[in-house]
Amino acid sequence: MLKKSTFLVLLYAISHLSYGQQITSQNYQARDESNLVEFEFVLPAKQYDFKTSDLLVKWHVLIFDLLEQTNGYTPNVAARSLAYINLASYEAMLPAHPEYQSLSGQIQDYNRHEDYDIGPEQFSSPVAINNAIFYMIDELFTPAPYVWMEKVWAYKDSVNTVLAADLDEDTFQKSRNYGLAVGKMIYEYSKSDGGHRSYLRSYDMNYLLPECESCFEIHRSADLENTGPMHPGWQYNRSFMIENDTDFDIKPKVVFSKYPKSPFYKMANDVYEESKTVNPGNKKYVIANFWDDAAGFTYTAPGHSAAILTLVLRKEPVTLEKAAELYCRLGLALNDAIICSWKGKMKHNLIRPVAYINRYIDSAWEPKLLTPPFPEFPSGHSVQSAAMATVLSETVGSDIGFTDYSKFWVGEPRKFTSFWEAANETSISRFYGGIHYMDALDQGQDMGRLVGENILKLKFLKD
Repeated sequence: MLKKSTFLVLLYAISHLSYGQQITSQNYQARDESNLVEFEFVLPAKQYDFKTSDLLVKWHVLIFDLLEQTNGYTPNVAARSLAYINLASYEAMLPAHPEYQSLSGQIQDYNRHEDYDIGPEQFSSPVAINNAIFYMIDELFTPAPYVWMEKVWAYKDSVNTVLAADLDEDTFQKSRNYGLAVGKMIYEYSKSDGGHRSYLRSYDMNYLLPECESCFEIHRSADLENTGPMHPGWQYNRSFMIENDTDFDIKPKVVFSKYPKSPFYKMANDVYEESKTVNPGNKKYVIANFWDDAAGFTYTAPGHSAAILTLVLRKEPVTLEKAAELYCRLGLALNDAIICSWKGKMKHNLIRPVAYINRYIDSAWEPKLLTPPFPEFPSGHSVQSAAMATVLSETVGSDIGFTDYSKFWVGEPRKFTSFWEAANETSISRFYGGIHYMDALDQGQDMGRLVGENILKLKFLKD
């Protein structure tokens, strides 16, 4: 018998049975989905166990393709979606794991109703997680190409088929409905954060950029299609941790100046001189391109950080509940890191190297990477990768080595001995690419550390 309190939880799912396609072995067979994302082509074949972290690994493999293929999926939108998807995944598995607790009351404005506090009887956390993730993807990726949403539905149904084979019908349906209900709850929670459906408009055409000698300006040769900055209001979005609703009073250490003997001129000239050493085929050029996580043809920078955890777990699986915690904590960190970095970017509105160098050093100079349409300080890549390294070093290990295959099309996979080694290379890549001064990288990492440290204060396990 189901608990009486479960009734309200299941009302939504029971009234929306279109999400529950009848499971028959004739319609869906368990199958290898190894063609879902590019980096899996260059990895050894793997048998997946959907009762372990493999379930989340395979979902993220598909999510990375969605991040790449879906219109409007900027780094900001990607970080936000990864956070809410993995929050739903974590909250959906709680009935089966009484040692874990909800993040209700720990993150801003999130209060989980007591009706969701059901017992572990007749409950499968893999089924609940599978359907919660599906619900979130189906809502958050509405602009995704139809062919990729077909893959989402097929994968969800494939996993349901495999898991249902070992469960009685009541347990399967209860777990499935619970996952869908949790997905709906988290999606409703997400609507109030300031970023709802932000994929619909990446650039604010009505936003008037301040004009001054030190002010950011859009680099027209790189952004001919954009007449406004990207997500100028993102700094007002709700962070998950109230402690991350700040720029930590991190500000540029070098005061703007156009005079050749000034520290700022020297800092810009360092970018200019360094760019001369970044040439096709050499290590610096490879690094710049490996971490060039631009929207539209990559997973974006937050997606790249999530791919690092995915590669680690693909090689060394952990329990499903541990993976749910890891992905959730990382997703929250990436979301808050982008918000914090945007607070700094829009507050200081600092000129990009290309504009400064063209105006005061060399009018014909071009950076090795395209300059993004938002202010320079701090480096968003540096903030989010430092948040990633802070969280994963503490929760996975400070000396975990891995090979990053996620950008195989730009060259050989890159090997790292730790998450911080990868984060440091992420940061310096923006200097090699000519789109950031060193100050933005160094202080961006400082900001990311603080974001990550705050996320680590969240209590997932009960005392």
